[in-house]
Amino acid sequence: MKANSIKSNQVLRDFDKLKKQKNNRGMTTTRVILLGFLSAIFIGTILLSLPAANVSGEGDFLTSLFTATTSVCVTGLVVVDTFSHWTLFGKIVILILIQLGGLGIVAFTSAVMLVFRRKITLRDRMMIQDAFSLNNLQGMVRFVKKVILGTVVVETFGALVYMIDFIPRYGAAHGIWYSFFNSISAFCNAGIDILGPDSLMSFNSNPLVLFNTMMLIVSGGIGFVVWWDLTDMLGRIRKREMNLRLGMRKLSFHTKLVIITTFSLIVTGTILTFIFEYNNPDTIGNMSLGDKLLNSLFQSVTLRTAGFAAVSQGGLRDTSVLMCIVFMIIGGSPVGTAGGIKTITFAVLFFTVLAVIKGRNDTVVFNRKVNEGLIRRALAVTFISIMVFFIFSILLITTNDITLTDAMYEVASAIGTVGLSRGITASLSTAGRIIIIIAMYLGRIGPISMFVAFSNRYSIKNSIHNAEADIIVG
Repeated sequence: MKANSIKSNQVLRDFDKLKKQKNNRGMTTTRVILLGFLSAIFIGTILLSLPAANVSGEGDFLTSLFTATTSVCVTGLVVVDTFSHWTLFGKIVILILIQLGGLGIVAFTSAVMLVFRRKITLRDRMMIQDAFSLNNLQGMVRFVKKVILGTVVVETFGALVYMIDFIPRYGAAHGIWYSFFNSISAFCNAGIDILGPDSLMSFNSNPLVLFNTMMLIVSGGIGFVVWWDLTDMLGRIRKREMNLRLGMRKLSFHTKLVIITTFSLIVTGTILTFIFEYNNPDTIGNMSLGDKLLNSLFQSVTLRTAGFAAVSQGGLRDTSVLMCIVFMIIGGSPVGTAGGIKTITFAVLFFTVLAVIKGRNDTVVFNRKVNEGLIRRALAVTFISIMVFFIFSILLITTNDITLTDAMYEVASAIGTVGLSRGITASLSTAGRIIIIIAMYLGRIGPISMFVAFSNRYSIKNSIHNAEADIIVG
């Protein structure tokens, strides 16, 4: 008992020491994430530049850089047709980059360490904690194992469902390959496919393919923490330890907020798309009522940073385009494969505005007070993301002969790591492609790095209390 107490005290001392070292060195985890994604993009660019990676045998550096970036950042914007430009080797490289980008550098590296039975140190556990925004160090290794196992299970299930349609359509070999590629891409919210030049538009009346894709998108986008909360609840219900009603009450506050916000956004997007595009012959106007509802739902779900298109994005009306831009910037949920400012950030801001309107001093969500520091971080992330959006939109218009609508849609898609385009990506100038490359990178690491930076660097309270400023707002 005494030995265990001594060991526990030593672990705590080591933890405090590492925390101080990390703060002094300037956010180690953030640097690992930033440099990790850059390294993956660089290696991917080199591999895709090899003659064996493309059909023509002539590697183009900018095209390879763009493709590596959109794969690692799980965005989905492409300047060449993935199915025809790249060889099998090139497509395998792209798929590996998508999987790496979807899981995240820290989780992917930790998984490799576990496969080779390398010891996960206390520093590694702290890095995992920061990368996934977890509250404590308990169960870090177990968490990573569950993330990897869950990812494999969901992606395999998705691939098996795709095979029901793809094998009869494309044959056994191609059907299996296409199924796994699409399943991984959908779960990682990448939106890259190898089925043809029109994404999933040829499947817009195929419920099996569209519903399976939506299931994978939502599964990857709601976040790994929500996964395990839900699976734990279902496991306890199966063991008859509780009923469904009690299980729902036992879910964490985070999980409840993610589910409600995600469901609300999907339903709202579906209704608005259905209304705006109902009579539009360029999108869903000529479809049956059932297909109109199905494709309105799919359009709303794919805006959760997935990037698969079942209808022409260039044919959307301006009202729909504006709605899509807002939804793409919001994105998916924290600690998952999606991008954007995240649903929780949006929810916190929404309830903060509601509190101001009602004259409340505190932001209250479902009878719970939201921490003031979290509100500040939500405001900072949203403000920076919107500023980046406007700056990059201006830069894209300046360097390319495109409309304001197309530029804003393209930039929102890149920053939100969505991958939907109104058909202008391939025609962008060299400067335009570089702008989108930077936007995709910032969109993938921006919210993550900002959250880690704020939670680590500014965790020490100000020792100086300044006088309050007398200013007028509104």
